[in-house]
Amino acid sequence: MIRSLPGDPVDAMMGGNTRDIDPRELAAIRSEFGLDQPIPKQYASWLKGFIGQGELGRSYQDNRKVMVVIGERIPATITLVGIALILSFANGIFWGLVMITVRFKFRSRLLEAPFVGTALLLHSVPAFFLGLLVIYGVTIIPAFHSIPLFGALRAYEAATPANLLKFAILPALTLALSRSAKVALFVRSLALDEITRGYVTTALAKGLSYSQVVVRHVARNCLVPIVNLLALSLPSLIGGSVLIETIFAWPGTGRLAVEATFGRNFPVMTTLVMIYGTMVVLSNLVADLLQGLADPRIAESIANNQTTMTRARSI
Repeated sequence: MIRSLPGDPVDAMMGGNTRDIDPRELAAIRSEFGLDQPIPKQYASWLKGFIGQGELGRSYQDNRKVMVVIGERIPATITLVGIALILSFANGIFWGLVMITVRFKFRSRLLEAPFVGTALLLHSVPAFFLGLLVIYGVTIIPAFHSIPLFGALRAYEAATPANLLKFAILPALTLALSRSAKVALFVRSLALDEITRGYVTTALAKGLSYSQVVVRHVARNCLVPIVNLLALSLPSLIGGSVLIETIFAWPGTGRLAVEATFGRNFPVMTTLVMIYGTMVVLSNLVADLLQGLADPRIAESIANNQTTMTRARSI
């Protein structure tokens, strides 16, 4: 499917100007990268190299190995997604608990409405629009003018955590805003179900405040679904980083995916799709493992089921 996209990779390599180049030279370039072969044969050749030699091809732009090109961008994306994941869940869990505390303590949907409305708004606004709003806000507020808007570390700057954070904070914050709103609404939904249970009434009867009940008991019982969401958020954040990295000129794999798409750099595009697909599978696996760690009852249930199946097979 990727190699069926319209456009000529050789034309993209030459900057869109192939009219003044000898057709024999263009044919030689196509032959070098195997672009003169049918698409099924190109795919079979790529698959053979991957399975037999672990070779994912070479970039059309600079003829370097694909994994070398992608490997240079992975640390930037890990930094961005890692910061965004921490920000989104720290802010989202706090936000959700605040909403449920207001609802629980004051028994008023009106007081809770501004929090819920803001969360719904942030969750529904596209990421690229949030990015433009963040850039505009930093531009018009003088106190934020020292924060760099685009790019990553410059050549003359040391790779210290402070310098990395200075450049990563805006794209990470933008990436985290929508996700934190989703986490907040998710926590609120879980907590709304929990506050109707008997242990909440018992805790209040013992003299605990509403805030203490929410933090000590309700939040603890919401932990397993939140841990599950944490693992499943990784693919979404990595996918969302494509637009964010492009807007903020962040040199990660998301921006590389856009560059490869416009440049018809098929080997890079294919490898990135494969990596993103693998991330989805691994995230589901990690989510299942974390559920067992967060709630021993789940692990015990799985162990009991396995024991039952083993006994059934032995009969």
